[in-house]
Amino acid sequence: MKPVLNSRYELTGNEMSRLIKISAIGKCIPIGNLRGGPGGRCLCVLTLLHFFGYWGYLFKVKYAQRIFFIKPILRRLKK
Repeated sequence: MKPVLNSRYELTGNEMSRLIKISAIGKCIPIGNLRGGPGGRCLCVLTLLHFFGYWGYLFKVKYAQRIFFIKPILRRLKK
């Protein structure tokens, strides 16, 4: 297998900024799989999950028993 990183093609750096840039271009020039691009809310959610998802998961695993009382409250608010 060839390495992904070489002089012509490299994937280092901040991938969320790359995705946002490609999505913005997709809004103006509709070509390829991202034609039309995702909406702003979708990009915000993806960015937040990308940067804070790991820490949120660790928090949930560590304190799941202590924050269990929040679930019924959230269910009532959702209805």
